[in-house]
Amino acid sequence: MRSVLLTGGTGAIGSVLARCLLEEPDTRVHLLVRARSHAHLEERLGQLCAFWGIAAGDERVARRVHGLVGDVTLPELGMDRRDYHRLAGEVTHVIHAAGNVKLNRPLDEARRSAVESAAHVLSFVEACGNGSRFQKLEYVSTVGVAGRTPGTLSEAPITRAREFHNSYEAAKAEAEVFVLDAMAGGVTATIHRPSMVVGDSHDGKIIQFQVFYHLCEVLSGARTAGVVPDPQDIQLDIIPVDYVARAIQMSSRAADASGRIFHLCAGPADAPRIKALTQRVRAVFEASGKRLPKLRPVSPALILTLLPFATKLVPAKMARSLKALPYFLAYLDPPQAFANVQTREFFSTKGVDAPPVDSYLDRVLSYYLSRTRSQRMEDS
Repeated sequence: MRSVLLTGGTGAIGSVLARCLLEEPDTRVHLLVRARSHAHLEERLGQLCAFWGIAAGDERVARRVHGLVGDVTLPELGMDRRDYHRLAGEVTHVIHAAGNVKLNRPLDEARRSAVESAAHVLSFVEACGNGSRFQKLEYVSTVGVAGRTPGTLSEAPITRAREFHNSYEAAKAEAEVFVLDAMAGGVTATIHRPSMVVGDSHDGKIIQFQVFYHLCEVLSGARTAGVVPDPQDIQLDIIPVDYVARAIQMSSRAADASGRIFHLCAGPADAPRIKALTQRVRAVFEASGKRLPKLRPVSPALILTLLPFATKLVPAKMARSLKALPYFLAYLDPPQAFANVQTREFFSTKGVDAPPVDSYLDRVLSYYLSRTRSQRMEDS
């Protein structure tokens, strides 16, 4: 049997990837989970099973999913030493999908999450290499490693100096270089660079709402009294989580994926324009019963200039939304695109194709609105 160690199995990508791996009859999945105790571990695994729609006592889970208390930011992955060395002799594949996607953390915290975790995962891979079973590492990076570099990012290592929008991008870029150096030294691995991950293309489902959903609230005008950034002709690259998970799953089984960098994204030909995305977001929001103000497009530069004054004049909830605007505006300047022709060709030959944005966007937004509505009802 394949024996896969998956980090980040409770996150947006990892939760779907773990479910995909569970569908493989020849695969045993070891989930490294940050938990305070074994009781907390069981609680988190139960939440994951609920997300999958599988009973916690299901035989497939009990027989082939092994939960482990750990922390990728710590030496030996924060695991019990005996478990660490036992697992190193058993694991055939490692998929490192853990990460903290908060954009505004201090750089040292972001580096601990991205760079130190990559170092600890590679140390585990080295320990696995002392045996004969280990085959391959899948490392989840991000197209954000391009930073503020304008133009089109190629499906290749980045050698030029660059600036970054936030500490998350800076730390992930450093971590990717670390992994590339290990690959140059003989580690068999594949690097995956997803763009902005959204819900499942079939039902919109996702375990946690990340940057895209906060950006949609901004684009709707609902939390900013209708003030939105004038998008001009900029694209926003988004990709459904099921495509990302299936691609990583397929890569883990493909020897010819070794040494490659894949861009798991919509790409320049399919990424939606911000203007069209704004119209679609507002249409879905209004169809769900939301009352939206008339839009007042303002240049991003003017928004940033007026922001300190505006936050003092509006209600507290709206002020919190306005204060988050700079992090979202950063993604609109400068214009960027992410090449994915080679990636699409590779996975298409293996039966994994990225669906068109128009085929899933409404479902993604509708799921978000239904979940947030349910959460408000529970809170009240």
